[in-house]
Amino acid sequence: MSNRNPDITFKSHCRDGQAVVELIVALVVILVLLAGIIQVGWLGVHQSRAMMEARRQAGVKAMMPVSSFAAPRFIRSCTVGADGIAYSRDDDLVPDDPAVVTDGIVAYAHPTQLDGIMPDNPVSALSKSVLPATLFGLVQGEHKDRIALVPVIRDLIYQADEIEVRGSAWMTWMEGIY
Repeated sequence: MSNRNPDITFKSHCRDGQAVVELIVALVVILVLLAGIIQVGWLGVHQSRAMMEARRQAGVKAMMPVSSFAAPRFIRSCTVGADGIAYSRDDDLVPDDPAVVTDGIVAYAHPTQLDGIMPDNPVSALSKSVLPATLFGLVQGEHKDRIALVPVIRDLIYQADEIEVRGSAWMTWMEGIY
């Protein structure tokens, strides 16, 4: 007769199999987390590059002898898109009248009274302009880039092949001061 108990041998093999399954599950989770960290880092690098390129473009426009002014867009409100978050990329923006600058900011300084005290001041010039925002001399730089997603992130989290990264920068026109 054998001294071995068949129940003990069977339990030992079950534990070995369970350990292998746990190892595989843990490795999959670790690989998904690692892929997510790499993807977030990659998106951060491309976002920084997009912002640098937008700043470079705005800097080039700021130093041009002839300006290409961009009037900033005024937003009154938005209609919330599918993600349920207001003022995100999938929303439709409702524009507002640029006269808001004149009515809400410039009028507060009482430009007619100010013009009597100090003729030809910048605030009075803003109140007389049809598009006062263009008098600020702002130039804009923009850059867009599309980043491919890691397959694990694409399939498990985002359900898209790529993400668009945008950069936008505004600068004051300097007319080649430097």
